[in-house]
Amino acid sequence: MSAKIMTFHITINSSDITRLKTDTQAVTFIPFTGYTDSPYFKGEIMPGAADVQVTDASGMRHMCAKYIFKGTDAEGKLCHLFVENNGYFPEHGSRKEYLEACPRFITDSQYLNEILMRPVFRSEVHSSDTGVDILIFDETKAENDAVTEIHEDPLLMELRNTEVSDEAILRESRRLYEEEKITDMIYFSSHEGKTLTVRDPDEKLIAAVLNDLKGTAQMCFLINEKQQLAAFSCISGKIRPIDSSILTVYAEIFSQTGQDRYFEKPVNRYPRMHTEL
Repeated sequence: MSAKIMTFHITINSSDITRLKTDTQAVTFIPFTGYTDSPYFKGEIMPGAADVQVTDASGMRHMCAKYIFKGTDAEGKLCHLFVENNGYFPEHGSRKEYLEACPRFITDSQYLNEILMRPVFRSEVHSSDTGVDILIFDETKAENDAVTEIHEDPLLMELRNTEVSDEAILRESRRLYEEEKITDMIYFSSHEGKTLTVRDPDEKLIAAVLNDLKGTAQMCFLINEKQQLAAFSCISGKIRPIDSSILTVYAEIFSQTGQDRYFEKPVNRYPRMHTEL
């Protein structure tokens, strides 16, 4: 039982390879670049990646590749993924069409951490036209258990690429992210009449949504880690606290979107924001 979960596409420039050889040992240093585009994670390899291969006196070759990806996980959050891939190969190589190795991972993504922090993975190194493709397999899963790709709404993707220059909005988004520790964002957008729910929004997305709300009649609610409503509205260019009347108006909308549980507490627990732009 084994399921491929990711493929790392590695590009190698042969002119960048350096070698050291003695009477009994040899070292090959291979810098590389690359990317991955999987259902779990999409990203590019950051500068400094290298595969160091050491061949001992018996002809046994040890491969150790270390590199860091920067990208987004399946929940759309910016993150990094460190990979260390180790393998041992005899002098005349493997009889298989590929080399087998053992990968380990370190990540700052909570989503990826829950998936990858287990000693159940193996890798296959296959030659490609530009270098190698490294296939990562989960030995505890069958092929049909592979994750279904999570597609972020195009509007959120567009907002993530927005550069926000308003210092007041940047300060407020930082406060909401760092002090309120937001876990849920519910965004009632006028764009195609969408209601968007985002789990664990990052500071950049909070700022982008605040910026998008400014000067409109759109609404957004943020829920913090205590499951309290750290809520704001942005109407006619002002960010203002959510008062009881607004909560009453939007309670019905929340109930229609399955978010009515946030109204179980007294409304005087919810107003938290004091900034006006």
